[in-house]
Amino acid sequence: MRVASGAAVFLLLVAGVVRGADRADEEAQVRAADARFWQAYNACDMVAMGALLSEDVEFFHDRTGLTASRNALIESLRRGPCADPRMHLRRELVEGSLEFHPLAGGYAILAGRHDFHVQEAGKPERLDGQAAFTTVWQQADGRWRMYRVLSYDHGPAPYAPPQRTMALLPAQLARFAGRYRSARVGDIQVAVDGDHLRLVAGSFVATLHPRSRTVFFAMERDLEFEFEGEDGRALVVRENGTPGERAPRIE
Repeated sequence: MRVASGAAVFLLLVAGVVRGADRADEEAQVRAADARFWQAYNACDMVAMGALLSEDVEFFHDRTGLTASRNALIESLRRGPCADPRMHLRRELVEGSLEFHPLAGGYAILAGRHDFHVQEAGKPERLDGQAAFTTVWQQADGRWRMYRVLSYDHGPAPYAPPQRTMALLPAQLARFAGRYRSARVGDIQVAVDGDHLRLVAGSFVATLHPRSRTVFFAMERDLEFEFEGEDGRALVVRENGTPGERAPRIE
């Protein structure tokens, strides 16, 4: 009896090892197929993308709703992010966010978050936003293809302020302290606060650290503030790298 019992335990252990190896191989295949799809997406390669979609794929988007079938989805990509050669949309996986979950019957899930970067002709690439995704992959004819795709939680990417690499003396900071007036937001008050500047515009408060002698970045949002001249005769605000308000100094 002990021999039979030992053999049963051994067989269970072997079966567990085999299942683990099968799952690892399955995960590697799905992750590789996913990487190929997004590589094709970034290159607007319709043929390569189509080969990684099931014929009856369904794509659910929190803003545009349902797109059903491979042909419809490829056409929406052709007329959407791939329509204008002067604008390039690049998708990038958020590092560490991708999760794999096996499903019975030849299916598997990949879920995670990704960033989208936009580059317009003649302009530097900029981070445009972030979204979550959940993809059900289906294995058929020895290949993995996207079967059901959910794209949701679209919004701005979390802001990561630049690393602080410069410091100014209190006297250098004090040159920019004062009141500025913007046509759109009204009065903007700038004051020295220790080793940085504090900006108040209505209910908005920002902590400003120097990027250079006259350019400061906000810790709270992707905002950059440039003071004109050594005395700060005006304040120019840029959001996401795009010039916006110019507020002359009034005192």
